[in-house]
Amino acid sequence: MRLGSPRAIVLTAVLILWAALPVWAADTSIVVLAPTATDDRLEPSRQAVAFWNDRLDELGVDAELTEPVVVVDSPVARELENYARQVATRAVGLPGGAFEPAPPAALTDLDGDIIVLLSRQDIMSFTWPMPRVSPPRYFVVVRAVRGPYRNDAMVSRHVVAHELGHALGLDHNAEPHTLMCGPCQPLTAVPDATGFLPLTDGDRARLRGLHGRQASSR
Repeated sequence: MRLGSPRAIVLTAVLILWAALPVWAADTSIVVLAPTATDDRLEPSRQAVAFWNDRLDELGVDAELTEPVVVVDSPVARELENYARQVATRAVGLPGGAFEPAPPAALTDLDGDIIVLLSRQDIMSFTWPMPRVSPPRYFVVVRAVRGPYRNDAMVSRHVVAHELGHALGLDHNAEPHTLMCGPCQPLTAVPDATGFLPLTDGDRARLRGLHGRQASSR
């Protein structure tokens, strides 16, 4: 896949808007809100969760993402969409601190450690730690892709996997051929045997440090 091509721009536009803190629960629950039951990002989302569970198992750490609970056409989706736009706007223009947009009750009342919104909006995808919420929980927004790449499952699953990586505690790295690259460069990048772009040695070391048995006992 060529990251400079239009097909790859969807992936390279993914940004983390605030440094993610790790989710400490051994079993991290995920709720996915989808506009429709046939949304083409649902299966890539499941594939991204499976990818991370395979990697976490390989690393021998005490962390696992549970099977996503899918909610279709939720009555709170509109409120979450509004909050997603607030966060995206904050990323480019608003100060933090007291101006940080507080998550609505419609979001914090959802029963999940990671809430994934398959957005109807063409805004940047992001991972956002919910401010003033303890223990740490995350709001992940996956943008609606317009144009000829809308149904590209490879792009979608990389976007979701990238954002879940942030929720697991990973930052961007400077390696353009990897899953957690940021910003990615217009170079040729090919998925490995897993079907995803690879993790770096630094990514693996950080996951062991955050979610290993010694870390989870603190």
